Amino acid sequence: MQRFRTAVATARFSPDLRDVVKLAAQAGATGLQFDARQQLKPANLSETGRRQLLHALSERELVVASLTFPLRRTLHDEEHLDTRVAAIKQAMQFAWDLKARVLTCRIGSIPETNEVDEWSRLRDVLSDLAGHGNHVGVTLSITPAGDAPKTLLSLINAVSTGPLGVDFDPAERVMSRHDPVSSLRELHAVVTHVTVRDAIRDADGGGRETPVGRGECDWEQLLAVIDEMNYSGWLTVSRTAGDDPFGDACRAVQYVQNVAGF
Repeated sequence: MQRFRTAVATARFSPDLRDVVKLAAQAGATGLQFDARQQLKPANLSETGRRQLLHALSERELVVASLTFPLRRTLHDEEHLDTRVAAIKQAMQFAWDLKARVLTCRIGSIPETNEVDEWSRLRDVLSDLAGHGNHVGVTLSITPAGDAPKTLLSLINAVSTGPLGVDFDPAERVMSRHDPVSSLRELHAVVTHVTVRDAIRDADGGGRETPVGRGECDWEQLLAVIDEMNYSGWLTVSRTAGDDPFGDACRAVQYVQNVAGF
C-alpha cells in the first residue's frame, strides 16, 4: 500500500490553540482538521494570526489538512439559508488562506427526487457553493447522512459548476446500514476526503461510534480499496464520542499505519 496522508480532527483536543498544535504533533499525524464554526472561526483569526498559526505548524512539520463546518439545518431548509451559504463560503475562503484545499460539511439527508422543490433547492445551493469553490480553489466535500451511493452520485453529477465530492465516513455507513467497502467502491470516483471513524450497529436499528479497530469496519479492505483508487487526499481521524478523544486519536493513527504497513 502507498503511504497515506493521515490527519487528526482537533475540535475536542483543547480550547487552547497552542495545545492543539502540540497534541496534534504528538498524535503521529502530519495534518490537522479544524472546526471552522466552533473551534477556529475565520473572524477570530487575523491575517497575522493565520501566518503565525501556519508558522507554528510548519515548525512541527504539520499542515492544515482540511476544515470542517458543522450545520444545524440542512442545505435545503429555506429558513436562514442565505446566511448558511454565506458562512460556508467564508469557511471555504478561510480554508484557502490556511493552505487547505478541502472543506467537509454534513448537509443532512438528501431529499427524494420526488420532493422536487427540496431536491432542486439543494442542487442549486451546491452548484453555487461548487462555483465558489472553483473560484477560491477549495473543494466542498459532503458527508453522507444515510444516503445510498446512487443517491449521492445522482446529486453530485447534477452539479457542474465546480468541484464537489464526498467525505467518506465508514462509521456513518455502518450506522446507516450500508456496507462501507461496497459503498466506497461505488463512490470511489467522487471521494475527496476520508474520515477515519468506526462504529457498531445496535439491535434497535441505530449504532454507536467506537474507537477505530473495535467496530465493524473492515479497515484492511477499506485501506486496500483506497489504495486501489490511487487516492491522494487525507485520511482524517475523528473521535466524536468517548472520554479520551486525544488518546483514541493517537491509537487510531497508529492503527491505520499498522494496517497499511508503514
